[in-house]
Amino acid sequence: MLNYEAVVTFILIFVRASAFLAAGPLFFFPNVPRSFKAFMAFVLAVVLFPVVPGVKPDFPGGLLGFALAAAEEAGVGLVLGFIASLVFQSLAMAGQIMDIQMGFFMANLFDPAMGHQATISSRFLYLLGMVLFLILDGHHVLIAGLARSYELVPLTGTALDGTTTLAVVKIFARMAALAVQIAAPVVAVVLIIDICLGLLGRTAPEMNIFMLGFPLKIALGILTLSVMVPLFGVVFRAMVRMMEQDLYTVIRGLSG
Repeated sequence: MLNYEAVVTFILIFVRASAFLAAGPLFFFPNVPRSFKAFMAFVLAVVLFPVVPGVKPDFPGGLLGFALAAAEEAGVGLVLGFIASLVFQSLAMAGQIMDIQMGFFMANLFDPAMGHQATISSRFLYLLGMVLFLILDGHHVLIAGLARSYELVPLTGTALDGTTTLAVVKIFARMAALAVQIAAPVVAVVLIIDICLGLLGRTAPEMNIFMLGFPLKIALGILTLSVMVPLFGVVFRAMVRMMEQDLYTVIRGLSG
């Protein structure tokens, strides 16, 4: 005889895991096959099914109530995946700020991995962050956070209020500020170059400062970025810890 409680519980676990992987950083790339994403979500659901409390199949409204419960679980997974991906979005934003200052912003390239235009430094920092994320076992943090969410936010037990929304907004604002802090060394170097070129232009008007500034900004900007790269391991380790704290903050908020 079919155990409807087990079937409903497994489907809801699978829906939250699928939404989490779809919005999370690991499988955010559009060129990752959807079948592979679905398979990974199925594997996570199978692993987590024995430790997740079951759900009674008697939903108010019948099939419509079950659809609303599935939409609720998808929302939880999307929110958690969005919070986890903010770390990488801050790196991409930092790269864009650097490119604006160095003069690379006009050299936008279509990135088939992301499906949209991306600047050079933005893609470099994003991929560097992904490599460091795997080296630092960040994917284990994501899986542990997803498993913890089923314990703190039971299936069909989500409680969304203004406090959780405010927490998400604060996390997003902090990640945007972090992007500015990461790009600050390159911005400072380019600003110093602009000041020096401005003074040089006043003392030697016959010099073509505009044409001199382009290669100088690019060369010193790339040099500054190359000096920063060895320090990214320490910075990104702190960012992974920050991501873990933010995940549990949002999970506790969704638990009511």
